[in-house]
Amino acid sequence: MKIMLKTRVLSAVVGIPLLLGLLYLGGAYWQGFFILLAILSLGEYYKMMRNRQFKPLQIPGLLMLLVIMHLPLYPDYLIPAVFLTLVVSVVYMVLKYPRFDYIDLALSIFGPCYLGFLFNYSLIIGKMSNSFYIILLAFLLTWCSDIGGYFAGRFWGSHKLAPQLSPAKTWEGALGASVLPVILAMVFFRVIHIESIPLAYVLILGLLTGFTAQFGDLFESGIKRYFNVKDSGNIIPGHGGVMDRFDSFLFVAPVVYYFFVFFVH
Repeated sequence: MKIMLKTRVLSAVVGIPLLLGLLYLGGAYWQGFFILLAILSLGEYYKMMRNRQFKPLQIPGLLMLLVIMHLPLYPDYLIPAVFLTLVVSVVYMVLKYPRFDYIDLALSIFGPCYLGFLFNYSLIIGKMSNSFYIILLAFLLTWCSDIGGYFAGRFWGSHKLAPQLSPAKTWEGALGASVLPVILAMVFFRVIHIESIPLAYVLILGLLTGFTAQFGDLFESGIKRYFNVKDSGNIIPGHGGVMDRFDSFLFVAPVVYYFFVFFVH
């Protein structure tokens, strides 16, 4: 446990400054970073599929991922782009049948839809004013939920939250994962004066992000359990794969985005 925690901390010490540096530079660095994360995540997802003897349609899946990630930035191309990717996927499966079947197609399409749709919020945030502070807040809320859940669960956890999905998760951990983001949100808007935001809105943001972060984590746990793997990958020492590290962020980023769209003017 101590060795694992030390490895996680060392990875964070190295990785977080690099992550924040790329995001601060913005532009192509910002877009390239999140596109790379999405591609690596899809690769991990398809690797997990193969662990259960499913056969991913990798080329159509990658095309669909990239299309879905960029659709909100180019809305005029929405319908033809989706149509094209679906046609490519269907034609590919038909030509390769019975090497690929309909379950392979369904699972292969779900991965890029899930990852592409959620990662695209990060690209959209990159086009907003105060984009760095917005994405920074999304990451800080995610990390606080993870830290709060980890330590509350470790020291006080005794009541299982979702044993069939993640045996280590507890209700006490869930409480810690919900409370710490609220504290972080209050401190953040006290330090970073983006706009004058009512305290009630800030509290709601903290609670919602703590809630969605946990469900993002539990959902990915369900994916891993279905494909019978412990981690999505091993690219990040102490953390597993990209999906393991960014599963919660994928759901937190959209909440933060809509918060700024509807409540910050």
